[in-house]
Amino acid sequence: MGVDLPPATKLPDDALEKRLKQALNASQCFSSVIPDPPLKPTTIPAWPPFNPKGGNDYSLQAAFTKGNFDEAFANETARIFGRQNAVDLYVNPMIDLRQTLMTIGKLCDEGFKCCVVQDTDSRSCAINIRFLSVHQLGSKTPIIVLLYQPFTRNNVAQGLQWVQAQRKKPGFKGLMNIKATELEQKILLRLLTMNAKHLSPGFKPSREAMEQSFKLSFVLPVGPLAFEDLGKLNADTGCVVCGDKTTSRCTQCLSVAYCGRECQLAHWPEHKQTCRSLKGGTWRTIRFANCVPGCEGMYAYTFNRFNFRDDGKLGNVRKIDAETPPPNIHDTKTFLVKLQVGPQGHYMIYDRQRSFEVYFINSSDPGTFSEFRNEMLGPRGTPRAVKMYRWAKRVSEWELSVCIDRLPQTDIRW
Repeated sequence: MGVDLPPATKLPDDALEKRLKQALNASQCFSSVIPDPPLKPTTIPAWPPFNPKGGNDYSLQAAFTKGNFDEAFANETARIFGRQNAVDLYVNPMIDLRQTLMTIGKLCDEGFKCCVVQDTDSRSCAINIRFLSVHQLGSKTPIIVLLYQPFTRNNVAQGLQWVQAQRKKPGFKGLMNIKATELEQKILLRLLTMNAKHLSPGFKPSREAMEQSFKLSFVLPVGPLAFEDLGKLNADTGCVVCGDKTTSRCTQCLSVAYCGRECQLAHWPEHKQTCRSLKGGTWRTIRFANCVPGCEGMYAYTFNRFNFRDDGKLGNVRKIDAETPPPNIHDTKTFLVKLQVGPQGHYMIYDRQRSFEVYFINSSDPGTFSEFRNEMLGPRGTPRAVKMYRWAKRVSEWELSVCIDRLPQTDIRW
């Protein structure tokens, strides 16, 4: 999902559980599509029926297809080299989950009433699902209300009985078997359990005789995490190893914090490349502005390769305030920034959390600006010389100190 954890993490289960829950909610944009739970489906308009011949826009398969420009580019590149997608099935369980939800949307489009999500060998585990209704949240977000029950070898007989009962129904259209790894099924069950808690207690649809133990829930479209979500979920929440309250930082680079010596020693094999890359670096202090000249008082919206909104709305539209300094969530810590060529050739600078978005204006310090430009054009820059990542520290309300000549030795995914 793009949420990074150290290989030697000692984060307790409840902390990992919380991070996973936050990531899953963000992946389905829960707070924006359902801002005021609990949800009572009977009060929500029905999703209009899809007519493939009529050319309407109400295909559930299409509505459950969520991506971003980063994924689209990767998939297009893969197809150029003869592959269907950039990531094969049964490799990344979150991508597999999104494929499963797209398939469920397609089944609803075609009039199917149920399906079975089953492990790839059809031997260990399965989830029986019956679709109850489909509703429309806003203009383009569907919600599929369903009953489900997981089955394993221990209770496979009950699962098969339910399947046989579906087959005997008048007008039975068929029962699709969707293949899913055990891990993907666990994630799907986690998502269904989370969503079930947001249904109104008064919503009690009828169940069939064999569905008394089935659980009630719903699914929403799931997509890749947006840029802002990646920043929040990868934010420093304590000791980088265990998550406990920090007592010290790496004295060489100040970029990571620890609860004590034990965790610092455990993390050193992973951290040493980053730490050593900063040693002896050249730091330059630059003064930044909230906007480029001439844009004071205007409105701005940032669009990047991680965006995937398709509801016609622009999130995070803001009025530019040239006078108020941006927040400093990093205090005196070292953190990564991205510098890229922005409007009028000035440099736009922001951190992974997008807690600030500022500009280094050429005329404010032509000499230092030229140093940055030469660095971006040089061997440590990117192929098209339009961006670079560097370590930085906030040194005042309107100033950053940037390590200009050291490449970050870390996996950067933004």
